[in-house]
Amino acid sequence: MASTLVDSCVSLLTSPGHTGALVRTGVLAALTSSIFSVVGMRLPVPVAFEEVTIVGLLLLIELGLQSQKKTPQTRSRNSAKQSAASSAQQFPTGTASATSAARKTSGVSVVAQLRGQSTGGVAAAAFASEAPSQKGGAADGLSLLSPSESNLVARLQASAKAGDVAAAEVMMNKLLDADSNPGVVSYGVLISAYAKAGNVEAAERWLDALAHAGLGSPNAICVNMVISACAKQGDIARAEGWLEKMPQLGVEKDVMSYNAVIDACARTGDVDRAEQWLCRMRDEGTAPNVVSYSSVLHACAKASDAVRAESWLKTMSEDSAGNKTTATEPNAICYNAVIHACAKSGRIDRAAHWIDRMSSIGTQPTVNSYSTIIDKLAKDGDLEGAEKWLAKMADAGVEADVVSYNMILCNYSRSGDMERASKLFEQLLARGVAPNTVCLNLMINLHARTGDTASVKRRLKEMRHFGVSLDKVSFNTAIKAFVRSGDAMGAEMLLQEMRTYGLQPDLCTYNGVISACARAKDPDRAEQWMNKLIRDGWTPDAGTCSAVVDACLQANQISRAEQCLQKMEAKGLQANAQTYSALVQAIAKSGAMERAELLLAKMEVAKVDASGTAYNALISAYARRSDIEQAEKVFARMAEAGADADVASYSAMIHACAKASDLPRAEKWMAKMDKAGVEANVVTYNSVINACARCGEAVRAEGWLKHMLSKDITPGTLTYNSLINACAKAGDVASAERWLSSMAERGVQPDEVSYSTVIHACGSKQDPQRAESWLEKMRAGATPGVEGPNAFCYNSVVQSWARAGNAARAAKWLTTCARAGAEGTAASFSAVVAAYIREGSLPEAERWFHQMLAAGLPIPRAGSGSPEALAAAWQQR
Repeated sequence: MASTLVDSCVSLLTSPGHTGALVRTGVLAALTSSIFSVVGMRLPVPVAFEEVTIVGLLLLIELGLQSQKKTPQTRSRNSAKQSAASSAQQFPTGTASATSAARKTSGVSVVAQLRGQSTGGVAAAAFASEAPSQKGGAADGLSLLSPSESNLVARLQASAKAGDVAAAEVMMNKLLDADSNPGVVSYGVLISAYAKAGNVEAAERWLDALAHAGLGSPNAICVNMVISACAKQGDIARAEGWLEKMPQLGVEKDVMSYNAVIDACARTGDVDRAEQWLCRMRDEGTAPNVVSYSSVLHACAKASDAVRAESWLKTMSEDSAGNKTTATEPNAICYNAVIHACAKSGRIDRAAHWIDRMSSIGTQPTVNSYSTIIDKLAKDGDLEGAEKWLAKMADAGVEADVVSYNMILCNYSRSGDMERASKLFEQLLARGVAPNTVCLNLMINLHARTGDTASVKRRLKEMRHFGVSLDKVSFNTAIKAFVRSGDAMGAEMLLQEMRTYGLQPDLCTYNGVISACARAKDPDRAEQWMNKLIRDGWTPDAGTCSAVVDACLQANQISRAEQCLQKMEAKGLQANAQTYSALVQAIAKSGAMERAELLLAKMEVAKVDASGTAYNALISAYARRSDIEQAEKVFARMAEAGADADVASYSAMIHACAKASDLPRAEKWMAKMDKAGVEANVVTYNSVINACARCGEAVRAEGWLKHMLSKDITPGTLTYNSLINACAKAGDVASAERWLSSMAERGVQPDEVSYSTVIHACGSKQDPQRAESWLEKMRAGATPGVEGPNAFCYNSVVQSWARAGNAARAAKWLTTCARAGAEGTAASFSAVVAAYIREGSLPEAERWFHQMLAAGLPIPRAGSGSPEALAAAWQQR
């Protein structure tokens, strides 16, 4: 009792408040007066001296008390500065980064709960409300700060509110360097600013500094902010670590602490972990709220686990009903998370069930309820189903937003379905939905795919009309239309217009203009734009290099293309595989096979073409030259380079064999292809059947046709023409005629080659009447799509009748040929002359000989229709 009384007296005497000061003054005055009274009995003391002594003693006592009070605070500030400096060595100071909000289709972020705790005034108030009282009740110690220090605190909070965390940290360090007392609120505002900026390391650094600042335990908001920042980055372990550390910091875990960790699990789709924390939250005595459950539901949705999502929604409803509270009553966000989970897992029927359930209990479905289903259907290619759900949304009285429409338009844009995209866009406008930049960019892309520059210009005009901002994507996509149409000037004008909108062209823009120059076959202009690109501070890339080389190739300036490529390679640039392959093909076509081989070797060293496109180009070039040996060498090189041979590779090899009339080798490559697991296509079969035709192997050609049909590969006109040619070469006119007649029955359109091959086969078999019959059918237009006989058909019939000795019939068809606008050949004229010589009709022979001279055709030097034969016939007569 006595000690308690003594402690109370001491506390009163040493109290820093006004009451303590008054008590000390009274006690000291009384004590000093008593002392001087005793002394005055022996030695009189002046009253003035007595008063000065009392004031001096009071001043010394007060200074001593202030020194004792300030010493631990200074130590705390030094500790905080050392902690911040020590942490700074581990974590670099961060800067604010711009973030953009995206509309969520389901779930809820824990950060949304903390939205009221901004880095500005609201956050400061929140931190101050939980800060321990200090310095006579000043929550942030502002009553002890000088005006300049108070200004630093105000600037710190203003910088944090503006998102300038670097400036806020500078203010904080100035306060600490001045041995000021920033207080809990200042620390909290800085921690909050870094957490919002996503800089977890810096937020942790200042939370650690607060813990060592001697200001008491950090408040729950500070720690929750750090946990939430970890959640944003998907760092579950780090978030869990801070939650476990809260008791050590003297901070009590609250519902928001747990929710932040559950949110971290939800962001990564870790359902098991999210569930574990929700259960632990209950076990540790913290009641979950709607945010706790919705975060778990969001985790289920992210993991496409519809069954678990539905189970947790049921648990949530039972919890709400059992506790008779609305704290865990499912809201629209919770239902949307379940709908999202069902839609992602492909269970559209269950998603529809939950939308109906929402309506039945009075919870209004939102645009997100429907758009998650629309998005899933659109991505799966069920655009008709997506549009039906869009209509259902409208029927339910839920106004669709532009994002819902964009989900479907994006897939129409990707597939190039202009008709349906246009209808949907008109529907969007009719329903009063304002199009945005993304929406109109998708429409521009559709027009660009077909090179419809007029429609692109119209869409750009619409964007201005609707007040929609044009961005770089708008212009770069629009330029693609001018690339496809080869309108270099139009592309250039768009680039200039782009600048008038305050948008600077990027590398994609310049490459688009250069590609337009390439399509326009203008290499000079392409190089000029590349030089301008460099002057404007951009570094050309592979796309630039490829476009310039392509411009040279389009203009058929192969040497210039090679030189351009060499210049760019010297600068460290490299064209893409497609450009190298095009250059290899162009060089090979020109006949410069050695140069093509050298370029291919350069590609092998640089490992440019792993797909084998350039190899295929070179194999095809050798195939056209009937050089099987070289083609096979290139094929072997392709395998050595690690490139996989595809159907084009094998087809080129078989084509080379066909050109060389080497059927056994062609069939050998067919077998290799089958063994390699590469499926043959119509080109492959056409090549092997052509090889049969060249060798006159009609039976084997028919065998390959049957094999082709067994693989469900539809033969084309070229296939049947090769088959007819095989029969013709084998002298089997009846089979050739049969295959020609069956083409229409099989849905294949015959062409002039089909007929001319049969006509030639009839002529070769000395059956001019049959040949003439087919010619008459062609002239009568018996086959739709076949314009009429060509010169080859007429000449075949002429020569067939001439060989049969019917000069008049041969002459008739040669005359008909001329009247039809077809050109008779020297062989046909010579055959008619020879036929008349054999008949002894020398005047007619002479007349046709002069017609041959008048037509400017080459005169045969020898043979039955030559001038010598005609002269000899006149002499014999």
